Order: sequence, then C-alpha cells, then structure tokens
Amino acid sequence: MAKTFTKNQPAINITMVGFGQAGTRMADRFAAFKKEDNTSVYNCIALNSNDGDLAGLKNISTNNRVSLELGGLGKNPEEAIHILERNEKAKDKLKSFIQERIRPQDDLVMFFAGLGGGTGTSTIVKAIEEFYDYNNKPKIIEEFNLIRKELGEAEVKTNPKKYLKEASIRARKKFIKIGIVVTIPTRADGPDALRQVNNFAQQIWDIAKNPNKGVAFVVFADNQHFYDEFKQLPENSRNGIDNYRDYANNEIAEIFHELNTATTGGGTAVTFDSADFRRVILEHTGSLVISRFSKSSNTVRNGHDVTAMFKEAIDSSNLHQPIQLFDKETNTSARIHHIGLLAILDKSNDIGSSFIDDAREEIIEKLPLNGTVFSGYLEEKNNFSTSVYTFFKADALPERLAKGLVKEYEDFKARQQEVSYQQSVISSIAAASDDEEFDLDFAELGLSEYLGNDKPAEKTEPENDIDLDDIDLSLLDD
Repeated sequence: MAKTFTKNQPAINITMVGFGQAGTRMADRFAAFKKEDNTSVYNCIALNSNDGDLAGLKNISTNNRVSLELGGLGKNPEEAIHILERNEKAKDKLKSFIQERIRPQDDLVMFFAGLGGGTGTSTIVKAIEEFYDYNNKPKIIEEFNLIRKELGEAEVKTNPKKYLKEASIRARKKFIKIGIVVTIPTRADGPDALRQVNNFAQQIWDIAKNPNKGVAFVVFADNQHFYDEFKQLPENSRNGIDNYRDYANNEIAEIFHELNTATTGGGTAVTFDSADFRRVILEHTGSLVISRFSKSSNTVRNGHDVTAMFKEAIDSSNLHQPIQLFDKETNTSARIHHIGLLAILDKSNDIGSSFIDDAREEIIEKLPLNGTVFSGYLEEKNNFSTSVYTFFKADALPERLAKGLVKEYEDFKARQQEVSYQQSVISSIAAASDDEEFDLDFAELGLSEYLGNDKPAEKTEPENDIDLDDIDLSLLDD
C-alpha cells in the first residue's frame, strides 16, 4: 500500500539544481518523481566539472546536464576555486548556466552540493552570488528607482541608506527564493576536509543570514548522521540501497517531496494548506529543520499517542543532528520562525482531531517561537503507518556544525602531535664480500703507497655553492 498523498500537486514549484558529484546525485533523485504523464514533477538540472561524472545520472535528461569541461577538480575546494577563477571559459559557462537554465517562473530554486568535494563546494557559493546578481539585485535597484520617482531626487539624497533599505524590503516580496541543501562530510574524510568544509559552511551561512540575498533556508545535511543510521538498518530493510550516500539522497528527496505534496491535500476539518506551507518555507531565513516520525497504525490508539509523536519529532531531525537551540554558556536561545505540524493518519485510524490542538500547545510551551504555528492533518493511505512531521526555520545550526567540526579537527591534530612518524627509507642490501678468499698484499703488488688510505676523501664544496639562508627571498616577489 503506497502513500497516495505524494501524487498530489506540489505546493511550491521548485527548480532543483545539483552541483558536483554529490549535488547532482541529490537533484537526480528528485527527478525520479513523476507526474501521471511520466514527466518530472520538478525541473532538475545538473552541473559538474566533466562529462564522465554526469553520465552516471539516471533521471535528469541529457539536455539538462552541463559540463564545465575541466576534467575534474578533485576533493580540494580551495584549489578548485583558484582553477575556476583562472579559467574564463568555465566562469562564463557557470554564469550562463545560472542565467539561462533556471526557470524564473518557479517560486523556489534549490541548490544542492556536497561540501568537501571540489566542484560542488567551489561552484555553489559562486552560483548563489551569480543568482542574486542576475535575479534579485535588479529588483532592489528597480524599487530604489521607483522611490526616487515617488519622493524626488533631493529627498532621497538626504538619507540614501534609509531609502535603499526600504527598496530592499519592497523587493524581497518579489525575490525568487533560494533553498540551499549541502552535505557535510563524515569524520573519516579527515582533518583537511573538515577544515575546508568549516570554512565554506561559514561562507554559506553568512550569505543565508543576509536577507537581501534571497536565501529562504539552508539545510546542512550530515553524512555522518546518515552513515550511522544506515549502518544500523537491517540489510533486509534497506530496499536495495547499498550505501549511505544513496540512503541520504533518498531521505532528503522523500521528506521534501512528501511535505510539498501533503499540504495540497484535503478532506479533513483541520487542514494544513499550501499557503501555510509556503509561509513556513519561503518567509524569513535560517536553518530548515525537518523531522518525520512514523509508527505502525496498529500501535497508535488515540490522540494522546499522536501528540506524543509530535513531542518526540520536534526534538530531532531526519537530516542531521539536533539543532542547537539553546546555549547554556550564554543563557540564550535561537529565534524560531513559523512552525509546521502535520500528521498523516492512515484511513483505518479513527482518533478524532483534538490531538492537533494538544500538540500545538505542547510545542508553543517548549520552543522560543517568534512566528506562527501552522498545523493540520490528512487521512490518506500511508503504508499502514501514522506519520507526523515537524518543520521550522531557526537562527541556529546543527550541533555538529556549530561546534563539532572544530572539535573533530582539534582532536585529529592532537592525535597527530602524539604520534612519532617514522622516516620511510629503503634498506640497503650489502654486496657479498669475497675478501676472505683473496688475501691480497699491497706491497707484493707494488701498491704500498695505498696502504692506510682506505678512508674516503673529504668532500670539498664547490666554490659556486649557494647558501639559501644568505638569499633575500623578498627579491623574488618582483
């Protein structure tokens, strides 16, 4: 028995854009969702550094695949950035990719990349800036020019910053919003990957917090989280998925698609409609935290059981470790914007609707809310399960990214300092000596002058040898 609600029309039309190996695989998973006419629900496009990496995609059409023709950028995003800066052809291709291949009529564009890889990490930051320059910055300029006409040039010049801010606020209502989904690496990727990822994640977070950039949300999906979950799954419940990366892509795509289609359903007195969902996803910015918690319908006996499921879901996340909402050191809490509470009850359930009000009360008491709680439920076929979803945006980060990566990097470095590394040398094999078989006499051979001179001559330094310590290296800067 399938989940029938996933066949509903999406609440938000979205273009999915994948960058690099990991990002294109995530976008490719979204391309697998089909309408009744077998066309893709989402417009999905992929960009990578070479043709070979794009060939492995299964669902994105070849017309929607773009190669920078760089032959690969390796797992070194800092070096990849320099390569892109020097390659004018690649820069032009990235710019035209952003300007010409993304549908401007969609309400949301989602960018996907794996942080730690060369292509995805290096291109996604540039792509976000390029998208802003081409799509949203002109809207700010347009609004500013309208204010100049409304108030007159003289008035605007009295306080241009004030009116530019007003122009930006007006323009934000017209922005094409960006959603960013990036994966952070496992601990096994090593200290250099952790260091670079920490740097690029900070860049993305700084961009996201700037309301003028049009970033609706960021999801820092955690590959370590997915790896740990996947290893705990019994093999007979993995549904043919044989590695944690495919498991992660499947989890990310399914949970987004389920929310985007469930909120266009109906049939109950308390409905979470598409307008509510759009407000949660598109208004404000911050980390988007999504939880889905499911139980067999046979074990959900009443509304109290569903309320308990909501309480458990709000404390967790399907895509990363729990968010760091409270800082005990500073006694502060993160600002949380709108919250969505959605339940999917299998049609066989008959537990009333009061649970949704109870869940709202529990959540409001629990979290430092700064917006509105949107809630509702559907009665649909749901694989004989009851599922609850909680989702919200917060000015906070997953615990591993907030502090964990730095701690992991420091642990790596500390372990390195404790290890004495051996020098790798090839041992010499002495040539066999036959001296004992031949007792040669220098005097007898008329070679007495060589007696006692078996020590090697001292090495003399050539007159033109140069000591590097005596050179002023600053001269090389010229």
